[in-house]
Amino acid sequence: MEQYMLLLLQEFHKMKIEIEVVSLNPLGDLAGLLDKEGIPARDVNYRGVGGWGSFWELRRLLKTIQADGMLMIGHNLMASIAIGNRWRQHRSLSIHYHHKGVKPYWQWRLIYAVSALQFRSVVFVSDFIMREALEIAPFLRFRARMVGSLYYVHERVSEAARLSVRKRLDLPANARIVGNAGWLIARKRWDVFLDVAAQVLRVEPQTIFLIAGDGPESATLKTKAESLGIAKNVVWLGWQKSLIDFYQVIDVLLFHSDLDAQGRTPLDAMSYGIPVVASILQGGAREIIQDESVGILIETHDLETLARWVVRFLREPELVAKVGAQGRCRIQDYGDPLRHAVRILDSMGLKAPIS
Repeated sequence: MEQYMLLLLQEFHKMKIEIEVVSLNPLGDLAGLLDKEGIPARDVNYRGVGGWGSFWELRRLLKTIQADGMLMIGHNLMASIAIGNRWRQHRSLSIHYHHKGVKPYWQWRLIYAVSALQFRSVVFVSDFIMREALEIAPFLRFRARMVGSLYYVHERVSEAARLSVRKRLDLPANARIVGNAGWLIARKRWDVFLDVAAQVLRVEPQTIFLIAGDGPESATLKTKAESLGIAKNVVWLGWQKSLIDFYQVIDVLLFHSDLDAQGRTPLDAMSYGIPVVASILQGGAREIIQDESVGILIETHDLETLARWVVRFLREPELVAKVGAQGRCRIQDYGDPLRHAVRILDSMGLKAPIS
């Protein structure tokens, strides 16, 4: 969600729209990124359950801001109420998270009941989570809009740059590298990643499996890699502030999840022209990875199928180039930043400035 916000703000900046950010949490590293973009930002000290201890602080801060409209990124009941009547005709709530297993449905219904009163529209990054929301809160249908997300496409990295990054990360120059990035949490099914790695390594024993991320499953997963006998082929980068280096060194993106709003990691990989092999039980990625011409997406964690596709990509550079290029074109069309920014402004009842 933070990455999405930065990309959207950058696009607004290009459109000469003046922006100010108010964060419910201390800005931390985000402050430097916003400052680099020339975007003013203030934060509040998030206190209490649901942030209710910050209600009056946030309300006072919002009263000092002069703006034509407001976009709230992410759901927060306290913040939805704290905005009061300000910008009533020009405010939108942007939802980026799936619903199942996050909160009890009665809480979601309460959040959406307030949202239906407080926001001109509630926008979603995928049809999947919009359908979830409408099943929970049918009354939201008059406010709900699917606007998708935005992605910047990247040129394929040159071989010289690729080798330079590999050297800096202490990775073998000529190895084929299969990677994944994200939180090391149970829902992301990193156990499937390691099981697929074990199958691939039986036929492609020199392959490196690169993991960028950290989380509560880290120790368990490292133990599993040892028990599978693949620890020497698995490289743990840890948490990365930027994934540019990661995407510049991998040959294939191998991604798994039980549940995702859309799953940004595989779609970011596509924006770099990297072929994706993914298994997602429930989520919105199918709205983009529609067939095998742009990437591989299955709805079960079928180890043999996943391993077979990874091996094909490792062995068939022509297939890598073809699927990578078509996946990149798909992302370029789906995630056009300007078009997305205009959709967001329209959801707020605002017109994009004429260039």
